[in-house]
Amino acid sequence: MVTIKDIASLANTSTSTVSRVLNGMSIRDQALAERIREIAQEMDYQPNAAGRNLRMGTDEEFGPVFDVRSQQDLQSKRAIAERAAQFIESSDLIVLDSGSTVGQLAYHLPTNMLVYTNSLAVLQPAARRGAHVHLSPGLYVPAMAAVFGEETEDYFRQRHFTKYFLSSARVDVRTGLFNVNPTTYSVKRVMMEQTRTKVLMVHHDKFCDAGLASYAPLNAIDVLVTDFIPDSFREAIAKSGVQVIETKRP
Repeated sequence: MVTIKDIASLANTSTSTVSRVLNGMSIRDQALAERIREIAQEMDYQPNAAGRNLRMGTDEEFGPVFDVRSQQDLQSKRAIAERAAQFIESSDLIVLDSGSTVGQLAYHLPTNMLVYTNSLAVLQPAARRGAHVHLSPGLYVPAMAAVFGEETEDYFRQRHFTKYFLSSARVDVRTGLFNVNPTTYSVKRVMMEQTRTKVLMVHHDKFCDAGLASYAPLNAIDVLVTDFIPDSFREAIAKSGVQVIETKRP
């Protein structure tokens, strides 16, 4: 069986770089990325899904579980959240989704802020900040630390918000926002429909150009807050017309 280590050896690079490329994540060296994909195809590489899920704490239906995601790139997520919080005004009625980056925003909310969410990860830290938190009904999904389903969607359809802070499993520069499971992005779609201003909070690893099936085009977002946009995706993001805020540049 062909392994990531075999591909890394032929490409003269690290196994972590190969893993990033084969999982649709961005790297700076696009020529190397293309070389890795070519080698994987030539060697008929087949990922060991069960082993990968075990190592990464991954749910086959929803992707990496929340406890795993919340610890990945934590410093960058905190910086993104701190910057995104600057868009919040005391008069806002905001909604926060179930993303791990958005979860960090709960630590920066103004006192007495009125907040709606489907995320249990948001509930406690937001309440400790003195925010008034409304948690939607729905079916609890442990892998996401949040609730989803028709009840959740109906709950948000009955309300209107000034700002929606959301994350996304991938940001495909061609097709738009992508999530692993339709249950999660159905709730996101409703929140987007009911909100005036949409603020997307994502780490640079989320950008890709893979032709993924999107749940919303990129230009449905008003503001994009990230640590930085990889150079290979910068032009496409600029063409979308979305306001971009970067917390740092490499």
